[in-house]
Amino acid sequence: MDQSDEESNTKMGEGCCLWSIASNIITYSVLAWAGVQFSHLIKRLFIHGFGSYPSFTSYGTWAVVTGCTDGIGLSYAKELARRGMKIVLISRNPKKLEAVALRPKLLNSQSEEQFDTETLMIPADFTELDIYDGIKEKVAGRDIGVLVNNVGMASDPQPFLDVPEGEKTFQDMLLVNNMSMVRMTHMILPGMVKKGKGVVINVSSVAGISPVPFMTTYSATKFSRTSLNKVEKFVLFITLTIRKDVTRTRGIEYQRSSKNLDSKFVYTKMADKFLDRPGLTAPTPDTFVRSDLRSIPKIQVTSGYWFHNLMVRS
Repeated sequence: MDQSDEESNTKMGEGCCLWSIASNIITYSVLAWAGVQFSHLIKRLFIHGFGSYPSFTSYGTWAVVTGCTDGIGLSYAKELARRGMKIVLISRNPKKLEAVALRPKLLNSQSEEQFDTETLMIPADFTELDIYDGIKEKVAGRDIGVLVNNVGMASDPQPFLDVPEGEKTFQDMLLVNNMSMVRMTHMILPGMVKKGKGVVINVSSVAGISPVPFMTTYSATKFSRTSLNKVEKFVLFITLTIRKDVTRTRGIEYQRSSKNLDSKFVYTKMADKFLDRPGLTAPTPDTFVRSDLRSIPKIQVTSGYWFHNLMVRS
C-alpha cells in the first residue's frame, strides 16, 4: 500500500470518527432534552394532582371573579371562599348574582354547599365599555389579592355568515373575551404592585389552539387569549410581558390557565351540548379549579387540569 492510500484511509477514519462523535452528541442531547421535558411534565402532573394550595389570604383579603354565576367562575369563587377569601362577584345577570351571593353565605344553589364569607355583588355587562368606572369605584379601598378574569361568551355553533346579528355578536365577543381581561387587569394590578403581592388568573380555552368549525369568532378570540404554544398571541404577550414588566420582581403571580373546550372539555353548560357526563378527560368545574389553584405560584402557563396538561403535551 503506497503513502497516498494510507493518507486516504487515515482521513476516512478521521471523518468516520468525527461523524460518530457528532452523532453521539446529537443523540445524547436529544435524550437529555426528552428527559428534561419528561421530568417537567411529571412535575406538572404531580403539582396539579397532589400539590399544596398556597395561602391565598396572604395575597389579600378579597378575590375578584368575573363571570361567576355558574360553571368555572362559580367554582373559583367557591374554592377561594373556602380558603378564607372574601369575594367580589361580577356578572351580567343580577338575579343570578343574588342566587350566588346570599350574605353572609356564598351559596351554590345546585349543591347547597355554603361557605361563611363576605361577598360584594357588582352587576356588569361586559359588552358595554362604560361599566369600568363603576366597578373601580365599588372595589376601591379593598385589599384585593386575587383577580380571576373568567368572563366569556360564545354564539351557538353555526357558519360564520349565518350568525344572527353577526356584527354586534362579533363585537360583543371581542369586548367580553378580550377587552374585559385588559381593563380589569389594568384596574386591579396597580394595587397589587403597590403592596408587592397578588395573583392574576386569565382563563382561556383550548378552542384557541386551532380553528373550530362553526365557532369562528369564539375560536379566534380564544386564539388571542390562550398561550399553549409559541405563536405571538394577545393574552400570551399580555400575561408574560406584564409579568416581566411589573410583576415578576414585585411578588405578583400572573398566570394563564386554560379552560378546556374543543376536544378537552370541562363539564360546564357549554360543554353539556357535547358531553353526556363528566369524566377523566372532562372534569367538573370544581375539580378543574382545585387542580388549577394547586399550581399557584408554581406554574405560570397551564391547562389547569392535570390530565389536560398530559393531553396537550402528548
